[in-house]
Amino acid sequence: MPKAKQQIKKKSISPVAKPKQTIVQQNSLNIKWVVALLSLIVITYIVYTPALKNSLTGWDDKNYIIENKLIHKLNADVISKLFSVKEGSIMGNYHPITMLSYAMEYDYAKLNPKVYHTTNIVLHLINVLLVFLFIRMLSRKNPIAFITALLFAIHPMHVESVAWVAERKDLLYVLFELCALIAYLHYIGDTKKRKVFYLFSILLFVASVLSKAMAVSMAVILPIIDYYYGRKIINTKVILEKVPFFIISIIFGLIAVEAQKSIKAINIIDYSFYDRILFAAFGFITYIWKSIIPINLSCFYDYPVKGTYSWYIVYVIISIALGFIVYKSLKYSKIVLFGMLFFLFSVLLILQIIPVGGAIIADRYTYVAYIGLFFIFAHGIMYIWENKSKNIQTIKPLIGIVLSIFIIFMLVSTYNRTKVWKDTLSIWNDALEKYPSTIKGYNGRGDAYNELKQYELALKDLDKAIEMKQDYTDAYYNRGISYYFIGQQAQSSGNNELAIKYYYQAIHDNSMAIKFNPELAIAYYNRSGNYYTIGKADSALTDALKAQSLGMEVDSLYIKTLRRQIKK
Repeated sequence: MPKAKQQIKKKSISPVAKPKQTIVQQNSLNIKWVVALLSLIVITYIVYTPALKNSLTGWDDKNYIIENKLIHKLNADVISKLFSVKEGSIMGNYHPITMLSYAMEYDYAKLNPKVYHTTNIVLHLINVLLVFLFIRMLSRKNPIAFITALLFAIHPMHVESVAWVAERKDLLYVLFELCALIAYLHYIGDTKKRKVFYLFSILLFVASVLSKAMAVSMAVILPIIDYYYGRKIINTKVILEKVPFFIISIIFGLIAVEAQKSIKAINIIDYSFYDRILFAAFGFITYIWKSIIPINLSCFYDYPVKGTYSWYIVYVIISIALGFIVYKSLKYSKIVLFGMLFFLFSVLLILQIIPVGGAIIADRYTYVAYIGLFFIFAHGIMYIWENKSKNIQTIKPLIGIVLSIFIIFMLVSTYNRTKVWKDTLSIWNDALEKYPSTIKGYNGRGDAYNELKQYELALKDLDKAIEMKQDYTDAYYNRGISYYFIGQQAQSSGNNELAIKYYYQAIHDNSMAIKFNPELAIAYYNRSGNYYTIGKADSALTDALKAQSLGMEVDSLYIKTLRRQIKK
């Protein structure tokens, strides 16, 4: 038995670089691989072409672009505001480089959705090439790099990051992070310009966190790269060189937490620490199995109802067992441990240990994290393919068929999933079809029906959302919009009595939204409009001034009109 183990160890999937070995040295990129890469880019573009016909959605695209007046001008003052933590934080997120990209597009094309979607696709294609370059430097094997890049390029879980314009931040932060990691690999290799690459790595990291705060996880990925290449992690020089990265991570991490708190996106009180451990284990394992079987994908995954998830302890047990397997894999190679740690550290901050936002998991959170898993998969595939044992040779054709079917399945799934992001109604119809108990889905679809002026359908969904969550601020606000426009329709048809009834209902719903979120400026503004419509100028003025005090831009002419009416 000992002899057999020794033979297995010699056949490890991929040798890890020796400390003295140059990292940038690798097998040449011949014409065969250039053609393969170009083919991958073309195929990836094709599977994402449905996005070019998609619209901007009412979910976040509206807040980031359509109704965000800050990006509707492009000048030095606007750029300064975008980089200001206070004025540049939009919807609880500080990502000025992302917002600047929207401002540049708006300056060029206003609200033409094709331009925004084209930019997203191009950024994804660049990231595919960067994944190839990064993994090629890690493994020094073109096939490993190509397989990893292929899986990254066409995986259905990545559609959300590419087809949803509001997730531009994923594409940008990963682009800068991959460039930073490549620069870091050059730094720790035998290169003549090590200090230059080190500086580039820091600057690119800053650009990454300025694109999305989730990039702070890169700081903890650097030590595992050191470990993978045999550097001494517990070493004064190695530790000191990480200090700038961790300082940047801490600063931008604190900014991100405060920004999320400002819109009540961090629900620390709602769940116990034990609950959060269960959620983290659930997310960790779910992300892993969805990397292999990407089915039942949705734009939103709601938290389970309290008291129904005690069985999630199973995920904790599976996570521990998986950790043990990864530990045992060290007898043969560092590859599995490296890939799993890369994945874990990339998703750790959004595993809901501190619940952020309203979703327990999200497809977009896997955009960079899956590189670690794909790195392991690629080595596994190559190990099987290069294995000369008789048993493996016998089943190799079957394995090839299975892999081909899997690739085709992903291509088709990604193409179809991209179509789901056609518009607001489409994404919420898809979510509710798969998960009918998704409360946010009913509110989102109600909002979509409001956009389409189908107010009766909107009311059905918004009533359902409020029935399921009686303190749902957004649903009350959206229902107030529905009632207001139904009232206008009644008024235009001459039924003033019915119109007033609906206006009062709109006032009630905006009041409920204010009750559950006293700082919701738009609700005060809309209620002001409701009061104005029924002739209550004094109440309308009070709400208009309140909305203005909360930071909303209120037309001065509107306020003057109200004051004149009160004087009469």
